[in-house]
Amino acid sequence: MNRKRSKKMVDQLTPIAIEKYLKGISFPASKNDLIRQAEDNQAPDAVINVLEEFSDKEYNSVTDVAQEAKKSE
Repeated sequence: MNRKRSKKMVDQLTPIAIEKYLKGISFPASKNDLIRQAEDNQAPDAVINVLEEFSDKEYNSVTDVAQEAKKSE
């Protein structure tokens, strides 16, 4: 997959699409917790890549995650 196509796939990810792969997460959760949960839920690489761009902080709710995801759009 070339870089341009990969970037386009990430651009199409909405906060709701990312949240889908966080099913079962317990809050508060760290960035690493989010990544681990997404991996456990078999998230595609594009979702993991977005989560890796998140700030290293504690997320207290799915709303916090959605707000951070919007920054990555």
